[in-house]
Amino acid sequence: MIAAYKALVAEAKGIVSAEVTLAEAPAAKRVDEIRAALAAVAGKDVDVAIKIDPSLIGGLVVKMGSRMVDASLKTKLNSIRLAMKEVG
Repeated sequence: MIAAYKALVAEAKGIVSAEVTLAEAPAAKRVDEIRAALAAVAGKDVDVAIKIDPSLIGGLVVKMGSRMVDASLKTKLNSIRLAMKEVG
């Protein structure tokens, strides 16, 4: 019930929530840069939740609403590996 109330308040204030997964803990300046970039895309204030997943190796994965952007090294390496399997 509390989570639903928080979601209603955020919606009323025009705040969008985003989940950002990184390979390592970012500096405060980096979090501010990510928040600013997401706010520019969404056109609203963004509440950023940071998660740490060392298996990403590097890069980040952003989930905002129904959109997801995967710019992690893990995904890029997997796509290169798949492309190499198709060639050979």
